[in-house]
Amino acid sequence: MNPQPGPVSERAQARSRVALIRWPLWRRFGGYIGRSPALLGSLAVLGALQSLLILPTLLLVRYCFDVAIPEHLPRDVILVGLAIFFIRLLASGLFLFTRFMSIRLAKSAVRRMRQDLIDWLYRTPRDFLARNDAGWVQGRIVHETERIDNLTSTLISVSLPTLLTIAALLAALFWISWQLTLLAIVLAPAAWVLTLLAGRLVKREVGAFQHSFERFNQGVSFVVRQMDLTRTRGFAEQESRQQGEKLKTLERSGVRMAMSFAVHGQLQSTVVGAVGLCLLVAGALATIAGWMSIGDLLAFYLGAGFLNGAVSQVTNLLPDVLTADESLARLDQLQGGVGQPAYSGRAEPDFGGRIALSAVSFGYGPSPLIEDLSLELRPGDNVAIIGPNGSGKTTITDLILGFLRPSAGQVTADGRPYDELDLSALRRSIGVVPQRPTFFTGTVADNLKYGWPELQRADIEAAAARAGIDDFIQRLPQGYETPIGEGGLLVSGGEAQRLAIARALVGRPRLLILDEPTNHMDTQGVADVMRRLLSGRDGLGILTITHDITVVALADKVFRLTEGRLVAQHPQQDVVI
Repeated sequence: MNPQPGPVSERAQARSRVALIRWPLWRRFGGYIGRSPALLGSLAVLGALQSLLILPTLLLVRYCFDVAIPEHLPRDVILVGLAIFFIRLLASGLFLFTRFMSIRLAKSAVRRMRQDLIDWLYRTPRDFLARNDAGWVQGRIVHETERIDNLTSTLISVSLPTLLTIAALLAALFWISWQLTLLAIVLAPAAWVLTLLAGRLVKREVGAFQHSFERFNQGVSFVVRQMDLTRTRGFAEQESRQQGEKLKTLERSGVRMAMSFAVHGQLQSTVVGAVGLCLLVAGALATIAGWMSIGDLLAFYLGAGFLNGAVSQVTNLLPDVLTADESLARLDQLQGGVGQPAYSGRAEPDFGGRIALSAVSFGYGPSPLIEDLSLELRPGDNVAIIGPNGSGKTTITDLILGFLRPSAGQVTADGRPYDELDLSALRRSIGVVPQRPTFFTGTVADNLKYGWPELQRADIEAAAARAGIDDFIQRLPQGYETPIGEGGLLVSGGEAQRLAIARALVGRPRLLILDEPTNHMDTQGVADVMRRLLSGRDGLGILTITHDITVVALADKVFRLTEGRLVAQHPQQDVVI
């Protein structure tokens, strides 16, 4: 299988081809860095101190060769050497402290970015993960932010201090010999152009590698999640070959990316070395002509060497910058084109249990699936909705939960429009049992109390007893602390349904929505579950989407969904499912 990643907009693709560095994305990421002004200010001060430490070194070298050596002052030569050594020790200490501060700043920025991505996921429309492979979404967020995390601390720790150092060195070199400094400035553009050309090669190979890595990650995710399907279809050998082709592509793209880094580094080293050689020759000629002293030449060449190292540090960051740029672009593409949540109200609801759909219409395409539909659920009601598959029954529950917004009409809770309400808070008062309940790796208790971590064991056991699953749980090897397995694989279908009902009841909801809750149960099991739910409801409203005649027979109100509208049925009479 080759699950495909989500769509990338043509505009984003075009922008990716044109721009070497996408500055709007970096400005947005800079906003995360800017949220730590104290760290950023400290880093700027440390960078300035690092840059200033170079100046006394140059002055000491010049003094040594222009004064101490010609005048035969061995004591001064020794003192100069010791002073330069202690300056080096101080520079090393400042570098380590700068590195520590930059790592803190980078980690803080990436943490905020990751938090925003998680918050964004919870705001995405409900069908986002249905339309995009979940493994692809997870892989893109995890791997791209990890790359940014690994690169950002280096970029921050190197770029700011090094840029300040370059400025200080240029000023010092200009003071020592403005002629040689101007020569260096004249030669710099050629080196920069060659660096940019190599950078485009790096950018192309980085993009290809990240695409190959994403497909590899997606393939591994498919292998792990669909192992049973692959084995039962006898397709393991073919699937292994397909994944092997992805590994070969990843290997080739990894080699090309690594070689593009090497080419960039060697080109940069060669060009900078050529510039340094030109300066050395020009300085030597100037010294012969008497325009410079030996001390000036050595101080200038030492400073030029420092400048060479500083410039190389900045230019050598280009592959890292391009890698991070590609990751920022991929995260931007992930979020592009995703609609806003159906509702954005903030009012805290005091939900009493009454939900009303008034003249609601909704469709996933140009034709409405439900049209001019009205339904009122009141506290204590036991309502069943029947109808053929695909008629829109589950869509009604999604409208009630606020996952979907009607194209016409209105949904209210206790008379208040959904537009006013914080629907996340409203949903905490609604228990939901989906048609295919999901469970995560953990214990039975962990799964039952998910969303309600403050619940006591007695609350969990009461909900399980009402769902008719407490006795089964107590017989498990570790009772409520027994692992349930990913997706609930360690329990049967009927037991999983009862566990899902117990989980919906633990928060003591005012409304319980059951979407085909009796799948995998026999008639006796269905009757037992419904009897338990209907006993001692204390105002609990129940809405059941069902094909089960046993459930329908116990309902107070029955509606058939046909041609997008609800038609009332008579529960006491035979109802054709």
